[in-house]
Amino acid sequence: MYLGDPPERRDVPRGGLIHVDAGTALQTANHGAKDLLVYAYGAPPDHGAEVLDSDF
Repeated sequence: MYLGDPPERRDVPRGGLIHVDAGTALQTANHGAKDLLVYAYGAPPDHGAEVLDSDF
């Protein structure tokens, strides 16, 4: 994952968890050879999310 602005790379191991504070810019990227499964949970839901093209 890339967190913050400017983005800082944080590697998350298989089965790992990462907490992201509300309002933190983030991007998820899979640099591995296998498929990536992500479970994202947030409350309350944010309807203002923006999906950007990958720069990584």
